[in-house]
Amino acid sequence: MSTDCQKTTAKAIPSTRRVTVNDAQHMPHDYSITPGGTLFSTTPGGTRIIYDRKFLLECRGSPVAKTPPRGLPSIPGVTSPSSKDADEKTHNGELLNSNNTGY
Repeated sequence: MSTDCQKTTAKAIPSTRRVTVNDAQHMPHDYSITPGGTLFSTTPGGTRIIYDRKFLLECRGSPVAKTPPRGLPSIPGVTSPSSKDADEKTHNGELLNSNNTGY
């Protein structure tokens, strides 16, 4: 039985570093959310970013948060006000389905 072992170097577990974000421009475009509502992301170097709930709630009142992104499709009732016809169909119990196959 051979006991040829190779030495490995230990690497420290990276610690979480808190950074206060004071401007919405500093937030990345790709982020994830936990079921509890915590937003997190990672930088290309692998640094984990966890966003403070207080800052995100403050951003809610920002004029930038109240304008839709460019190129957003018009979806009545979701990204644009719903049409009266769609509201009437919904109130009458009809399902709105654009993929009607006739089955």
